[in-house]
Amino acid sequence: MELREDLRDLKPYAPGKLVPGVLKLASNENPLGASPLGVAALKNAADSVYLYPDGAAVALREALSAELGVSANQILLGNGSDEVLTLIAGAYLRPGDKAITGDVTFSEYHFAVRLFGGSVQFVPLKDGAFDLTAIGAAVDAKTKIVFVCNPNNPTGGYFSAQALEGLLKKVSPSVLVVLDEAYAHYVEATDYPDSMRLLNKYPNLLVLRTFSKIYGLAALRVGYAVASSQVVEHLSVVRQPFNVGTLGQVAAKAALADKAFVEKSRLVNREGVKFWTKAFQDLKLFFFPTQANFIAVKVDRDAQAVFNAMLEAGVTIRPMTSFGLKDWIRITIGTGEQNALCLKALTHALDTVPLIR
Repeated sequence: MELREDLRDLKPYAPGKLVPGVLKLASNENPLGASPLGVAALKNAADSVYLYPDGAAVALREALSAELGVSANQILLGNGSDEVLTLIAGAYLRPGDKAITGDVTFSEYHFAVRLFGGSVQFVPLKDGAFDLTAIGAAVDAKTKIVFVCNPNNPTGGYFSAQALEGLLKKVSPSVLVVLDEAYAHYVEATDYPDSMRLLNKYPNLLVLRTFSKIYGLAALRVGYAVASSQVVEHLSVVRQPFNVGTLGQVAAKAALADKAFVEKSRLVNREGVKFWTKAFQDLKLFFFPTQANFIAVKVDRDAQAVFNAMLEAGVTIRPMTSFGLKDWIRITIGTGEQNALCLKALTHALDTVPLIR
């Protein structure tokens, strides 16, 4: 047996490294753990695991409908937002079709497109955020999907509501604009888009969100798309019937109501952003201001070597080599104690790893 020829250069996704006994600040997980309400609901539902889950996820979709102010038939659940990306590509791409995204962003956009025989055009970021003017100019007759991440992973930069509407007005209604808002709950910027408000105005807009980040349910794999009912119908054609398990559905529904946990997570992150901003300024390191729960910094040293040195000091972070940035790292923002430990490990790495000449 041979792998498809067009996939031979496609590399498997490399997750953040988990090392027993080591502080992990590598995968943008919530440092406070999971929503207590979500965990309690999960435990209460454990006896039902012998039954198939609700394939339509009715209760969770109705809860999301009330929370977001959209119709339940505008919501589709996925086994993490990663799966939704493959559903999008599977529903809309034919071999030879083109998608557009940023040149330094989440690799699963590229993976989903290539899996179904499409090609990807990468548009350079601008100051750590998607350049929507340049992306709009790159759209042509072959373009079927545009993937934009706001705020962007791994840089933390964001684009404004005005910039998003400018893109939506420019592209053809036949081009699906996928807006990945995995980190939207952490955003502090006042001009951040109100994406739910735009859905009825632009039927070619799809908003992607997840319970993995601020709700702390990464292991349960619950993500979702919010789009027009027609787009949701299309994605449902290629969706597996029981793609989100009962425990994930139940925990996500409970976590959605856990406003106190969300606000505490936002507060901890806000303080962490201040901590790292000052730390990088004191160290005279260039970094991108972040609207997410992670921060990217240019260490002027081999990123993998910095990772190894920090691992020796008891912390894992994400070297950004896989994003094409060989002297950058990404640090998940932790609690005050975790941030202090990480800074100590980073200082150790900066002292021991030589500068790139």
